[in-house]
Amino acid sequence: IVTVCARVCAMTCESPSCTPKHECPSCVLLTFVLLFYSHQCCGSRCDNVVAIPLHCRPDLIEACADLVNSEWQRSRGARIHALQKSCDDFPVCLVLLSKSETGECLLGHARLSLVVGQSRSLFVESVVVSRELRGKGYGRKLMEATERYARARGFRRLYLTTHDKQHFYAHLGYTLGEPVQSAGLISTFMPMEILQRFSQPPSCGLPDSNQCAISSSFRPSPAPTNVTTTAPLPPPPPVPPSLKAPQADRCTLLETVFRDMKGQPIFWMKKDL
Repeated sequence: IVTVCARVCAMTCESPSCTPKHECPSCVLLTFVLLFYSHQCCGSRCDNVVAIPLHCRPDLIEACADLVNSEWQRSRGARIHALQKSCDDFPVCLVLLSKSETGECLLGHARLSLVVGQSRSLFVESVVVSRELRGKGYGRKLMEATERYARARGFRRLYLTTHDKQHFYAHLGYTLGEPVQSAGLISTFMPMEILQRFSQPPSCGLPDSNQCAISSSFRPSPAPTNVTTTAPLPPPPPVPPSLKAPQADRCTLLETVFRDMKGQPIFWMKKDL
């Protein structure tokens, strides 16, 4: 750095004999600028942060369970059991690690699950960074690594929910969206086709071909003439506006119409990769 400063000063400073050791204001300022950028560059090289699937590092499961439990309290045994479900076929638990010459440090965790009915989308959940390491940009690095992993696996959209971090995700490119159904841990023992079948609302239109075939082969006997038939029931009344499903276009980053299972406001967000 001193050598670079000396060469630059020789070209820019008014005094030909000036070096960074003298009290030339321009030289001192230049020295501080070069020192700052040198520190930034060296820090980015030394800060070797990687995100890997947890099932590739089963030795980190217990530490990861403690990390996730520090944010969402749960039985340690149940948390470990859930983390052990991480696999290439989803859900996938990603852990953010910082590697250095002295060892490695667990920084954060995020889980990716399939979305029912959307083959090219994933649901991001359980995003957490170690409390003592927050505010250092690791949350952004964790989300960027999660997006790179999803993109490399061929997915093109991510969904997530948050109670109070909507502004953070908005800075990362996420926008408000509508609720979706996450397969979660159910996809580990139930095929996605069955999940899609259960998630679809019952049909209320005309019967399908199988139902038509059955009805055509079955001919009920005519009703007796002496039995009086009752008039058909009137249609049900319309659903009151207060009970209708909320609409995402009424949501903002300050207010949401959606609620979680406990009745707390929750923001649904999405991002195209």
